[in-house]
Amino acid sequence: LASFLFSTFGAAQTNIFAEDPLIVAVYENRTDKVRELIIRQHPMARTDTEGRTAMIWGAIQGSYEALEMILEADAQTNLIDEIDNSALYYAANNGHDEVVQLLLSYKANINRENRDGRTPLMAAANQGHARVVAALIAGGADVGVSDFTGRTALDLAREGRSRKVVQLLEQAGGR
Repeated sequence: LASFLFSTFGAAQTNIFAEDPLIVAVYENRTDKVRELIIRQHPMARTDTEGRTAMIWGAIQGSYEALEMILEADAQTNLIDEIDNSALYYAANNGHDEVVQLLLSYKANINRENRDGRTPLMAAANQGHARVVAALIAGGADVGVSDFTGRTALDLAREGRSRKVVQLLEQAGGR
């Protein structure tokens, strides 16, 4: 993991990961280590240099079991990173439908906008993740909201050329 993080995020980022074992354990979905850190009351809201918590890194990676454990231990679902992306946004963007469902069951803010005015629904629609789009719509996502460029989730789905996602959004009243 350290070499991946170094090559992907640079040396400064790697040091942050090395200093926070919970971020690494959740990212790697190592439930034994996550459980140990929870028992030792390791802080769950610690962040890396970009403001990403273990919850956010788990959502990026799709680490369902580790996320479930920290959520059961009262980790906060709605913390955001430096660009105002939440764990739900990253899970939706990466197509982790089970993680999306999990976060929604723990009251993640379904319509939270990032700096660009994009919501988790827009992220999923843009990437063509039909199951995530369906889950977000069922969870009450606002299909009519537009980002700072004036594009809606339906516009982004059309740009992504996913017919299934376009159909889902049209059926939900998207414009």
